[in-house]
Amino acid sequence: MIAIGAFCIVAIACQNDFKEVETTNTSQKEITFSEKLAPCPELYALVLPANGTGSPILPNVESFIFKIDLSITPIDYNFVSQIKIGGVPVTCVTGITDMLGVPNYAWAVTGVNSNFPKRLLKVKITTGQASIANTTTDYLQDIDNLDANTLVGIKEGSSQIMKIDISSGTCSPFGPSGFPSQYNGLTVSGGKLYTISGNTDYICSGKRGDIFQYELTGGDYTEKFSYKSTSSSYTMKELGFYYDACYGKKWLIGSAQAIISNNTNIKPCAIPYPTFILNTVTTHQNYHGIYDFMSKI
Repeated sequence: MIAIGAFCIVAIACQNDFKEVETTNTSQKEITFSEKLAPCPELYALVLPANGTGSPILPNVESFIFKIDLSITPIDYNFVSQIKIGGVPVTCVTGITDMLGVPNYAWAVTGVNSNFPKRLLKVKITTGQASIANTTTDYLQDIDNLDANTLVGIKEGSSQIMKIDISSGTCSPFGPSGFPSQYNGLTVSGGKLYTISGNTDYICSGKRGDIFQYELTGGDYTEKFSYKSTSSSYTMKELGFYYDACYGKKWLIGSAQAIISNNTNIKPCAIPYPTFILNTVTTHQNYHGIYDFMSKI
């Protein structure tokens, strides 16, 4: 019975993908074991050949889905589909996330310069074929799942986090705005919400990528961290932002300037600093802006 109980505790731990704490040798062994038990999610990227533009995205920029394999070095990065509605390419898709419980489908949102602006889309991942689920009440970017009925995202071109009711498209403030620069990326991981202001260095002077942690219940941020990038190409413009709990990359950023990088520790001003992983232009010259990441089990 003791052995069965211990196994159950470890199995439950598999569901927790991140917790930024100091660990003892024993707890580290448990994390390693649980990661081996847990299936690694498939990782996708929203890619726009925007040549480094930020948010709002410039008009007439088409939108694509790529699949990323973090298990190999260099990482694998391959085209999956182009997002279209009735055969018409959708421009300026600004965020993508898992449609929970629905195989091969994702949610996506569009920005102010899209040919289908201010829309919540249902997207079939393997084909890119999309349909309009709702009109959102704000222009959004970098969405993620808050719960089964609610998305969370950034109001395009701002530091305002929004909740999005999937059934209606209604957007409402998640918490107060007021950070002096716009957020460039957002991710939900380990029961917390994290945002990043890619080109600011308020938290660690001279090191870009200010990160803010929020409770999922909303409100103001509760903790501050830093990606600590000394290279503007890692963190400038619009960003894909993600926490990898399976392959040891931990904090992963894909920038609109084509660079994918990672940092294993975001404690302010402490080493290590970010590590270069891939310049997507070198392998896919027509696709380079990494505007959002999406994991799917």
